[in-house]
Amino acid sequence: MNPNPGDAQEATVSDPHQSSRPDFTKDPHAPGAGGEQQPGWTPGWRPGWQPEQEAAQQHGQPWPPPQGPGRPPQWQQKPPVSVQDERTWSVLAHVGTLLLWIGLPVVAPLVLFLVFKDRSRFVREHTAEALNMSISFVLYEIVLGVVAALLALPTLGLSFALLGLPALVATVLAVIAAVAANSGRAYRYPLVLRLVR
Repeated sequence: MNPNPGDAQEATVSDPHQSSRPDFTKDPHAPGAGGEQQPGWTPGWRPGWQPEQEAAQQHGQPWPPPQGPGRPPQWQQKPPVSVQDERTWSVLAHVGTLLLWIGLPVVAPLVLFLVFKDRSRFVREHTAEALNMSISFVLYEIVLGVVAALLALPTLGLSFALLGLPALVATVLAVIAAVAANSGRAYRYPLVLRLVR
């Protein structure tokens, strides 16, 4: 017995084991779509949707963005740093220079300078100052090491005690700078080569 083709089609449509899938190729928000959402449609998504273009339009920026140097569009800028966070990161930059006791005085100020240099002028100034102090400390230690080595024989090795002097001075100055940063004030290290600005 040959079944009727119409009956087979009807049976296929009403098969309970077959899941109905939404048609993602049609935009429910398109004109003439009736405004109803299809089942399974992800809110906020639509074919050809460009979030960057929508963000640009919301901020009154041209799309596509103009090529060349200049400030990034508003929606791509990093959020500003709060006043308390500015002070906290500045204090950590100065305290991070105390890694000089294990031979790594440049690491903390350098990382913080690279992260915050474009987000906060206050943090940039303090991290740059701490970084300059760290670089100067390394250079002073190299020079003192050479001088101590040259004077080691005549002084019977006592000249190597000079190597601890810059570390003690840098520690005191770093604490003073951290207190100034925590109070919201600028601080300038004395006798420092300002290579980073």
